[in-house]
Amino acid sequence: MNIRLAALNLLSIVFFVCLTMPKLAGQTTDTLSLTKESQHFCFYSTKTDIKVLDSLAITLENNYSRITNRLGIQIGKKINVKLFPDIKSFHGAIHYPDAPDWVVGSSIDDDLLMVSPLNPGSMHTYGSLMQVIVHEFVHIAVYYTWKDRGINALPNWLNEGYAQYEAGQISDYIRKAVKSSLTDKTPPTWSQLETASAMEFGQMNGYGLSVMIVEFLVDKYGIDKLVLLIKEPENIETIYGISKDILEKQWVQYIEAYQL
Repeated sequence: MNIRLAALNLLSIVFFVCLTMPKLAGQTTDTLSLTKESQHFCFYSTKTDIKVLDSLAITLENNYSRITNRLGIQIGKKINVKLFPDIKSFHGAIHYPDAPDWVVGSSIDDDLLMVSPLNPGSMHTYGSLMQVIVHEFVHIAVYYTWKDRGINALPNWLNEGYAQYEAGQISDYIRKAVKSSLTDKTPPTWSQLETASAMEFGQMNGYGLSVMIVEFLVDKYGIDKLVLLIKEPENIETIYGISKDILEKQWVQYIEAYQL
C-alpha cells in the first residue's frame, strides 16, 4: 500500500470509536478519581497522570470559547474528562479490548475519554493526543448543537471533518496524500461518505477526505456558512446557492489545483 494512503487509513481508525461505540455501560473507571477541575471541565485520572492535567486543562480551556461561540451554544455543565493511564485500560473502558493501539479517544454525550498523553502507546505522541482531546471536545460541542435531533443525523464527513479541522489535524502531509489518492482513482462521493458504515468510512480514507472537504468549504465560502451547514445539513444547496453536485466538482478541482 502507498505509504501516504496508509497514513490516511491510520488517521481513519484513530477516531473509529467516535462513530461506532454505544453508550457506555459498566465503565471501568474505579481506578479514576476526580483530581482537577477547571472552569468548564472535571478531570478524572490516576495519581500518575495528575501532572499532565494542567496542560490538558489549558488546551481545552484555550479552545472552549472559540468552539462554543462559533457554534452558538452554551453547555450548562462541566464536561467530564476521563484519562486512562494506558492503552489497555482505555480499551477496556470502551469495551473494545482488542482495539488497535491507535484507538486513543472517544466522546459520549458529556464524557470525554482518552489515553494519557504521558503514555500514548506505539502509534501516537504527546502532541497528537493534545490534538485528540480538542477533536473529542468538538464532537461534544456538536452533540449539544444537535442534541434535540440526535448526532447520528449529521453526515459523517461533516462531523469528522469539522472535528479534525478545529483540532488542527490537517497538514501538508495529509493534503498531499489526499491529492495523490485522487490521481489513483475516483474519490467516493459525498453521499457515499454520508451513508458509509464506520468501517467503510475508514477504508475509503473518509477522514482525510472529510477534513479536506471542510477546508475547501471554509476557504471558498467561509466559516459562517460551514457552521450553518452543521446546523442544517439538509439545506446544503440553499446555503451555498448551488447544487451539491457542482459543489462536489468544485471540491475535486480544489484538490487537483492545490499547490504544495
